[in-house]
Amino acid sequence: MAADQLRTELRTFVEENFLYMHPGVELADDDDMLSRGIIDSLGFVELVDMVQTTYGIEVQDVEITEENFGSIATLVTFVSARRNGA
Repeated sequence: MAADQLRTELRTFVEENFLYMHPGVELADDDDMLSRGIIDSLGFVELVDMVQTTYGIEVQDVEITEENFGSIATLVTFVSARRNGA
């Protein structure tokens, strides 16, 4: 799957599940969703579940970090790497 398609799918999920609660907020790919208040700890759980279910990736507890799930860009990098065997 191309990175652009992955980015679109992940952004759509975030917009439909979290961003609707923040009308008028523009979210850039590199924006930290936690510090901006877009996502909270429960949202992280939802995001992890979506990644595991949609992309067939088993996410380890130690991987559930802001470095992997903090922004659209980090999500794309993490999912791409895991799908490519990293």
